[in-house]
Amino acid sequence: MQHFLRVCLICLSISALSACKTNEEKANAFYQSGLALLDAGDLERAAIQFLNVFQHDGFHEDARRKLAEIRLEQGDIGAAYSQYLRLIEQYPDTPDVRILLARIAIDASNWDEARRHGQAAVALAPEDPQAQAIAVALAYRDASQINDTAALAQAATRARTLLDANPEDEVARRVVIDNLMRSDTPGDALPEIDRALARDPENYAYHTARLQVLTQVNDMPDIGLQLRQMVALFPDDANLTQALIGWYIVQDDVAGAEQYLRELAGADTAPIEGHIAVVQFLQNTQGPDVAQQELDRLATANAGTLNADVYITLSAAIRFEAGERDAAIATFEEVLARAEPSDQTRQIRNTYARLLIATGDEGAARAQVDMILSEDETNVDALKLRAIWLIADDRAGEAVLALRQALSQQPRDAETLTLMAQAHQREGNRALAGERLALAVDVTNSAPAEAIRYANFLLEDGRTAAARSVLTDARAANPNDVAVMTSLAGILLREGAWIEAQGVANTLRAIENAEAQKAATSLQAALLLGQNRIEDSLAFLQAEIEQGNGDVEAVTQLVQIHLLAGNLATARSTLNEALTRFPEENSLQMLSASLFAMDGDFETSEAAFRRIIAASPQSEAPFLRLYNLLVATDQPAKADAVLEAGLDALPNSVNLRWLSATRYEERGDIDAAIAIYEEMYAANSDAVVIANNLASLIATHKNDESSLARAAAIAKRLRDLEVPAFQDTYGWIAYRQGNLEEALTYLAPAAAGLPDDPLVQYHLGMTYAELGQAENATTYLTRALMLAGDQSLPQFDIARAKLTELGQ
Repeated sequence: MQHFLRVCLICLSISALSACKTNEEKANAFYQSGLALLDAGDLERAAIQFLNVFQHDGFHEDARRKLAEIRLEQGDIGAAYSQYLRLIEQYPDTPDVRILLARIAIDASNWDEARRHGQAAVALAPEDPQAQAIAVALAYRDASQINDTAALAQAATRARTLLDANPEDEVARRVVIDNLMRSDTPGDALPEIDRALARDPENYAYHTARLQVLTQVNDMPDIGLQLRQMVALFPDDANLTQALIGWYIVQDDVAGAEQYLRELAGADTAPIEGHIAVVQFLQNTQGPDVAQQELDRLATANAGTLNADVYITLSAAIRFEAGERDAAIATFEEVLARAEPSDQTRQIRNTYARLLIATGDEGAARAQVDMILSEDETNVDALKLRAIWLIADDRAGEAVLALRQALSQQPRDAETLTLMAQAHQREGNRALAGERLALAVDVTNSAPAEAIRYANFLLEDGRTAAARSVLTDARAANPNDVAVMTSLAGILLREGAWIEAQGVANTLRAIENAEAQKAATSLQAALLLGQNRIEDSLAFLQAEIEQGNGDVEAVTQLVQIHLLAGNLATARSTLNEALTRFPEENSLQMLSASLFAMDGDFETSEAAFRRIIAASPQSEAPFLRLYNLLVATDQPAKADAVLEAGLDALPNSVNLRWLSATRYEERGDIDAAIAIYEEMYAANSDAVVIANNLASLIATHKNDESSLARAAAIAKRLRDLEVPAFQDTYGWIAYRQGNLEEALTYLAPAAAGLPDDPLVQYHLGMTYAELGQAENATTYLTRALMLAGDQSLPQFDIARAKLTELGQ
């Protein structure tokens, strides 16, 4: 017993001594242990020990540095960045950490963060060459956004000097390479890129830059070699495989492309991804029947396995596209009824959900997605579908959470990034939306769809130079893409950049396909017209038509230019001649009917439009043109009859329903107008103008809380859009919710932009009244009543009462 007590006392004394250790001593013990493990090469256990340090000393600078360095060495850039951020929060005046953060941000194209940390680094260590390189990179980025050639050259020269002094400076190197790629001799960038790859052979950005240069100089053999090397280095990048297949196609080597894909796919029983790529290729090059035969062959070879189910359902999906919808749906249901939960089964469910959406059975599709996510809450395809529905339901915040989870699985998925941008736009956060769209361009190496989408976003914000830069990069990466060149040409024409626009026209003319030739003709005529060379533009189009190069669109353009020049008679004779060549062409008949109206022959114009409607009752345009003609000639009853006939023929026409809603609103039947907009919004909730009109009508004419909450949810996306009508809607909703100062910041510019709209003036006047600014309130409410005239909306009765209250 005494022995037992002695042992207990010894144990207690040891515990007491241990308990007497200070937090500093405990932190240091963990730190030293981490260093020992680090020396032994055991990075993960060392990281755990450094994390333990922070339980006793959250401000341990050295442990934080070591942990960040480990994450950087492990390739976990996000975790490293997070640790360096924490370090800079605790020790903000640490230049080397600021430099690291800025360099990581530049690598990720996160220019806001690069600027924040880069400027701090320069302020702390202005003589440090790395900080100077970051400053040069920021200056170069700013110059590229506004296409300031002088500033670009100055920054590039400075970068060259820094790189010569320190050949290991990757920030300076990237500026030098980018500048060389933008030059008239982009091939000069290849030696510098090769030097960079010699230092970092698996750097994706440098390999991509090398591919882009080879594409710019049209070195087809080396493009093929480069793509093969990149596919080997980055096998998970499907875009690279597609690019290599495209290279084979350009070489007219379809058989070589197929053979290459089959080599990648391996045996018939190998994983399905490679074989699906073969099937997609066969479908694109030889048609759906050949693709279906391949799938049926693969299903037989894999009989009794999950792979067979995938091939069977993909074959059914092709039948679905061919119109055999019921049979295809039945095949999916049969396969899913017997399939056990697995990744492949969930892949089949995702495809099934998309087919159900195509049939209009969204409820069943949602049930399939719910089932997938109940089994695997990280399933990317299911998360994307759920996000699409959440965005459509104006639950963008929830959509962002779902998409973040998807991005954590596939951070380079362009579709997820694009959906994230849509969700941010719904929330009214255009800055975040722009970042996501920019990242989608980056991860796809300036793919056409992503680049055009981002450029259009920038144009909406008036950032023309940035949009031009995005499309210029996309053109370099996709030198034969007609859509990219057409979008870029539109900007060049607006800027009056005639030489550059002519270069695009010449490139289009050299591409031997109908789409490119048509775009080249249209662009050349617009280019001449933009320089006020009307006669030259007319002569060019006439020559194209006479040589058989001009289609109906060229004829239309020629007629429109004659009208612009005031030559109505010549326009008519040109059109009549074209009608003898294309007597059944609907667009030319429409143009003819419009010319009659322009010449004052309204009866003939009306008769012509009615003949077109009778011949083409499913065409929307003639209904719209005839309706506008009848309104313009003061025949409202006939106009209404045409509108009703159009809606009977085309009940889903957006423009006709829009006119119908407008007519109801003009008559004071607000509920009917709202009902139409609700239907339009349900069909296309991405349309900003529809969203604005619906939110505006609800906020203006409904008084219950639930209606106001719905209007506010719809109008979130309008917050950053400097369009007077949108500002009025958002501002009035802010007023209705009691946010008067916020309301004023939107309603004041709205009233200035729409000075003749009585309701907009009323909204601003009421806001001033609530803010106690009686003089301003009187001014705008009086103006609203003057503009309203004899309109009988209740808002104007409220305005009169408010003026009386104000003593006016």
